[in-house]
Amino acid sequence: MKQIFTYIVLLSSLLAKAQSTIRSNQTKIEILSANELVYNQDRGRYQICRGNVRFKQGTMLMDCDSAYFYEEINKIEAFGKIYIRQKDTVDLWGGYLEYDGDTRLAKVSKNVRLTEGKMKLTTEQLNYDMVDKIGYYTTGGTTINEEDKLYSNRGTYYSRTKELFFKDSVKLTNPEYTMESDTLKYNTITKRATFLGPTYIHSEENTIYCQNGWYNTETNISQFSKGACIEGKENRLEADSMMYYRNTGLGEAFGHILFVDTSEEITITGQYGKYERFAKTTLITGNPLAIKNIDGDSFYLKADTLIDLADTTLNQKRSLRAFRKVKVYKSDMQAVADSMVYNFSDSTMGFYTDPVLWTDSNQITGDTILVFRGLEGLEKLEAFKNGFVIEKDRNGFYNQIKGKRLDAFFLESRLKRIEVDGNGQSVYYALEESTHYSGVNEVVCGKMVIFIDTSNRVRTINFQNKPKASFYPLEGFPQTKSRLEGFSWYIQLRPRRSYFTN
Repeated sequence: MKQIFTYIVLLSSLLAKAQSTIRSNQTKIEILSANELVYNQDRGRYQICRGNVRFKQGTMLMDCDSAYFYEEINKIEAFGKIYIRQKDTVDLWGGYLEYDGDTRLAKVSKNVRLTEGKMKLTTEQLNYDMVDKIGYYTTGGTTINEEDKLYSNRGTYYSRTKELFFKDSVKLTNPEYTMESDTLKYNTITKRATFLGPTYIHSEENTIYCQNGWYNTETNISQFSKGACIEGKENRLEADSMMYYRNTGLGEAFGHILFVDTSEEITITGQYGKYERFAKTTLITGNPLAIKNIDGDSFYLKADTLIDLADTTLNQKRSLRAFRKVKVYKSDMQAVADSMVYNFSDSTMGFYTDPVLWTDSNQITGDTILVFRGLEGLEKLEAFKNGFVIEKDRNGFYNQIKGKRLDAFFLESRLKRIEVDGNGQSVYYALEESTHYSGVNEVVCGKMVIFIDTSNRVRTINFQNKPKASFYPLEGFPQTKSRLEGFSWYIQLRPRRSYFTN
């Protein structure tokens, strides 16, 4: 028992010494000047200081109009034109002050203003820790830094790290944009603003939304994530995350991209996107899919790469370009190719490098195929160099037309006429009834015109420029002549709607 008592006494002694050491290390507040000093003992002992009052504690100087100085407990209550400054740190102004010299905590109110460099903070009430150099407010405050003005209900300023932390109804205004956020952190050295909650950035061009991200006010580089969305007057872009380089006009989008253009009635999805503002070019990769409304019908386009381009050299004409493994589906037309171009102004399509196009039961190939649309749908098709049309009839026979150039004309998207110019050749199985063939026509000529009826059957053929025609009974038609040179049937490549929608 005696040992326990001795231990308690020893511990108490050590604690007393520690407290004494802590207290002795506290810097006492000093009065440097005052026009009038009055000692008061009515409600505790303190000095009343009036007129040009100045206090000092360490490297801190404090000016005011008047003050109560509690010397024994090392505290100040100050009034009027308060000015606090620390060497090489902040300057602080206010109308009322409660200051504890032991904890070094200053509670300033009434038109509070704190400055450091080009940063200025104004509020009605601010607590400032002189030791850790941390200031915070909970009654609303405004921070001004060069061109930026920021308001929040709550805020904290860390002078050592030069960081500001804003919470609750954060609003930043700039000549170029306005930002609203739940939580915002800003570093005055790195010039980096970090969004830590739902955030909206409004400008004349668009509105940006995200739940997380950052923006460097010096480099004008920004990153947005968690529900990132940019919405303009006629378009909207969504992605898992985005990067934007304002100075160069370059933007990047990553993961689950959704681009919607209401003016052109087009939607594009993919996994990676790149936007060049000055070149007015958008590139999308990662299994991209474009869906556009044409004539009240959905036009589907898939490829390895899609590029949405505004050609400034051609009166701002806009086009959609697709590269590698191009697949197209529309109810009246399907196609595959290595590349294609779609012009928004007139809905013209160009298919390049091994294109294959289908309408109804017709397959059309050529080195290059151009498709023109009118008000009533598919209007004209041009196949250049090795144009080839194949139609498989109900009994499995292949009607064929080929030539150097082939022009196909449509009415309400149905094939009505085919014109062949240069080395024209045709093989046609004349079907009189559903199962009866009168024979097979084989023709070679310089030019021909084929007229198609509403049942997609040849009605008449006009042969020009030294035609050579032969007619065979079906049973007597040589098998070697049943396929024109270059014949290929690509039905397995024909895109189906389910390929784009599943």
